[in-house]
Amino acid sequence: MVLAGLGGRALLPPAVGGPLGDALFATLVVLLVAFLVPRTRPLVAGIVGLVLCAGIEAAWLTDVPGQVVERFPAARYALGTAFTPADVAWYAVGAVVGGALVALVRPRPRGVDHSLRHVRAASGSRRRAARVVVPVVIVLALAGAGGALAWVLRGETQDLSARLAVAQDTLDGSAGRVTDAGVRDDLAATIDDARALLDATPVLDRMPGDAPALGARLDDDVAAVQASRLAFARAQAAEARDALPPVVRRADRVLAATDELAADGHDAGETLRASSRDALGTADELTAETQDDRLATASLADLESASADLTALRDDLADATVDLMTAQDAVVCPEPDQVWFPEAGKISAKKLAPIPWAPQYSVRADVLDGLVALDAAYRAEFGQHLTVNSAYRSYDQQVAVYDPDDPNPLAAPPGCSNHGLGTAVDISMGPEGFDGARYAWLKEHAEEHGWTHPGWAEPDGRLPEPWHWQSVETPTEY
Repeated sequence: MVLAGLGGRALLPPAVGGPLGDALFATLVVLLVAFLVPRTRPLVAGIVGLVLCAGIEAAWLTDVPGQVVERFPAARYALGTAFTPADVAWYAVGAVVGGALVALVRPRPRGVDHSLRHVRAASGSRRRAARVVVPVVIVLALAGAGGALAWVLRGETQDLSARLAVAQDTLDGSAGRVTDAGVRDDLAATIDDARALLDATPVLDRMPGDAPALGARLDDDVAAVQASRLAFARAQAAEARDALPPVVRRADRVLAATDELAADGHDAGETLRASSRDALGTADELTAETQDDRLATASLADLESASADLTALRDDLADATVDLMTAQDAVVCPEPDQVWFPEAGKISAKKLAPIPWAPQYSVRADVLDGLVALDAAYRAEFGQHLTVNSAYRSYDQQVAVYDPDDPNPLAAPPGCSNHGLGTAVDISMGPEGFDGARYAWLKEHAEEHGWTHPGWAEPDGRLPEPWHWQSVETPTEY
C-alpha cells in the first residue's frame, strides 16, 4: 500500500494521485488494524481505520503534528502536512476498500449442516485459494508499484543531474558578463538546492516530483542568466563599436597628412600607410555589421565575437596610427624633443580662444583659464600683463617662419611645433632673459597655474629660449 500510494502520486496527475494516496493510506490503516487484532470484524476495522485517519487529519488543527514533522521529517508520511477537509472523504473510500479486503480473506465458522458439507468443502477450498491468491496479487502489485517508483526517481535524478551540469556551465561562463549580478546569485542558490536534493535519501527525504520542480527552477534561472548575459554582450558590442569612431577619425587624419607629406618627398613608408589603410577598411565593415538593428537579432556567440573583434581592431588601428606618426616624426622633425602631429597648425577655430589682454593671439580654449590665472598672479607681482609675442600658429604661418633650405634653429618644421597645437606662448622676458626677475618668478610660479618651461628651452637645453612657455597639457609623446 505504501509503494502503491507513492507510485500513484509519482505517475498520475496530482488531481488523481493525491486522492488515491489518501484512500490507500486509509486502506493501509484498516489492514494494520486487522493485522494487529485478527478477530476484528471488517466493519469494525473499517470504522477504526477511518476514525484514526480522521483523527490524524484533525490533529493538524493544533500545532502538535507540525512540531513532530519539523523534528522528524519522515513523520510526514504518517501525519501528512496540513489539514484538508476533502481528505476525510477519501479516507472513507479507503476504509471501505480496506474493510472489503478484510472481509474477503477473513476465515468463516464451520457450518454443521451435513447436507451442505460438499458446499462447505468447496467454499473452504475457494477461501483457501483466496487466502493465497490475494496476498500474492497484493505483493505483486506492491512490487510493481515499488519498481515504478524506483524507475521514476532514477529518471528524475538523471534529468536533474543533466540540468544541473548545464546550469553550472552557465554560471561559470557568465562571471562578469551579466547586466544584473543578482540573476547569478539566484542561479547559484538553486544549484546548491539541486545538489542538496540529489544527496537526499529517496522517499524519506526526496519525494517523486521534487526533482522536476527543482529542475524547472534551474531552467528558469538559467534562462534569466542567459538573457542578462545577452543584454550585457549587446551593450558591450555597442560600446566597442562606439569607441571606434574617434580612433578611426584620428587614423584618417594621420593617413591623409602622411599621404600629403609623401607626395612632397617626406615618405614615412608605404607599408605603414597600407597597414593603416587596411585597418580603416576593416573598421568600416565591422561598424556596418554591428549597427543596432543587427545587434538586436544577433546570437550570444556572435555578439561576444563582435565585441572582441571591435576591441582588437580599435587597438590595432591605434597602434598602426602611432607607428605611422612615429615614422613620420623621424622623417619630418629633426630634433628628438620635437613631436609630429598632423593636426598641428590645423586646429579648428571653435577649439581656440583669444587671449583677453592680447586678442590678436589665441591658445587652445581648454588651457586659457590657466594662462589667465597666471597673468593675474603676474600682474599682482609686476603691475602689468604678461607680454605675449606669439601663441597659436597655423600651418601656413609655421611654413612662413621655417625655411627647409636654410632652417632657422628657432623655428620648428610645420607639424613639429607645439605652437601649432595651441598650447604654447612666447612671453617677453626683457633684456635680462634668463637672469631677470620675470623669468625667475615664472619659473617658480607658472606650474601652479598649469604652465611650464620645457627642458629643451632651459639655459643648458638644446635651444635656450627664456620666452617659450607651454601648457602642461602639451603632448610630448603619442
